[in-house]
Amino acid sequence: MVAKITLLVVSTHVQRPKTIRKRLYNFMTQQKILLNFIDNIEKERVRLNLTQAQMAQKLDMSVSNYKKLIAGQYRRPNLFLAQRLYELTGKLLFEFFDFDSPKLNAISKFMKLSDTQCSFIEGIIDFELAFSASKEENTDDYLTVLIPTGNCEDGMIWDSANVRKVNIAPYRKRYGSQINAGVEVTSNHLTPVYHMGDILLISRRPPRDGDTTIFLNTENGRAYLRRFIQQVPRILQPINGYGESFYIDPYNEDEVKKWVKYGVVLTKMRE
Repeated sequence: MVAKITLLVVSTHVQRPKTIRKRLYNFMTQQKILLNFIDNIEKERVRLNLTQAQMAQKLDMSVSNYKKLIAGQYRRPNLFLAQRLYELTGKLLFEFFDFDSPKLNAISKFMKLSDTQCSFIEGIIDFELAFSASKEENTDDYLTVLIPTGNCEDGMIWDSANVRKVNIAPYRKRYGSQINAGVEVTSNHLTPVYHMGDILLISRRPPRDGDTTIFLNTENGRAYLRRFIQQVPRILQPINGYGESFYIDPYNEDEVKKWVKYGVVLTKMRE
């Protein structure tokens, strides 16, 4: 690889520096994608507890070709290989490349859902597409707000919700793309911090110390609005003095997995 880079630089010494940098960047990007592809295929083989010979058989290729594949000599995977990898691992081809793309990451999550869950998400996608088609103005100024159907209180069971569109143009100017979702408060159980009718504008970024965050407990299926205290152990404090504090050992993987971070409250909106 070093020899290839050296040859590339020597062959382009008469070109402008910008052109050289672009060619080097493209070359290094291709190498990174290739290495990620090789590394992830081997990780999947180990996860499936297969030998290289067994993996080659599952992919309908010879052992020698599989070894060429993981040696980087099989540079352009064909569509048949992509299909076999999906059938064997449940992963789409781009997932082996480790592309950092929000939309591709969303597709990866979508693929893990049940048929019923996929149907629900597809309905939301159709709703969003229809809304975009019906508006001539900037649809980014409109936010899809979730309205929980249960009683909005500490530790509520959040198993269903309605949705509506809300114009958040003034908040979009201030917070930009940080606003990813909205949740409407449907009761006064969270007073004096939040009142019925408040809309919580949510960012999906990881919480920082002191952030008010919505957490979902995977054991009891309940949602909690808590102030996140980033120390050891992590503390999830009630925002209005009511309810219990939860303590999480950040070094205990099983304990961490019990809590799903839905999002951080950036601000509240009162219509």
